[in-house]
Amino acid sequence: MNSKYSFNNKKLVIVSILLILLVITGIYLLAVKFSSANGAGLMGGSNGMMGNNGMMGNGMMGNGMMGMGNDMNMTGKGVNNMGHRMFPQYKGVKTGPALFRYEGCFMCHTINGSGGDGMAPNLSHIGQVRSFSWIATQIADPSAHFKRNSIVTLNGVKYKAVMPSFKNMSSKDIGILAKYLESLK
Repeated sequence: MNSKYSFNNKKLVIVSILLILLVITGIYLLAVKFSSANGAGLMGGSNGMMGNNGMMGNGMMGNGMMGMGNDMNMTGKGVNNMGHRMFPQYKGVKTGPALFRYEGCFMCHTINGSGGDGMAPNLSHIGQVRSFSWIATQIADPSAHFKRNSIVTLNGVKYKAVMPSFKNMSSKDIGILAKYLESLK
C-alpha cells in the first residue's frame, strides 16, 4: 500500500510541474499577443516595458537608471545591436515592422503608442509629411537633413538631432523600412 501512495505522489508532482509550466507559457503568450495587438502590455503603451514609463522610457534605459535621457549619444550600431539582442526572432525577416524593431528604431521612435522614449519624433503619421526619398535619406544619413545636436522643431515639439546613421544597413533594408514608414499616414 505504501508504494501505491508513493507512485501517486510522484505523479502528482509531475502533473503539478507540467500545469505550472503550461500556465506560465499561457501568460507569456497572452502578454506577447496583447502587446503586439494594441501596442500596450509588455512592449508598448505608455506604461509597458518598452513604453514611456517602462524599461526603455523613463525607466532603466531612458531618463531612469542609465541616466542617458535626451543626451543619449548612441551610434547606429549600438542602437541596432540592442534591437538585435531584444528581437532575435526578426533576424532575416524583411518587413518594415520587423526591421523597425530589429534595427532598434523603436528605442527612440514611437509608432501608434508603442516604443519610443520621447527623445525622438513620433512616426505614427510620418508618411503624411515626408516622402519615401526623404525617409530613406534620413535613415542612411540623418545629417543630410539636420545638423547633429541641433534643435529641431517638429509638430511644435523640440528635439535634439541625435539620430545615428544607419548607413551600414543594406540599401534593400533601408528601402523596406522607408516604404513601411512612408505607408504610415
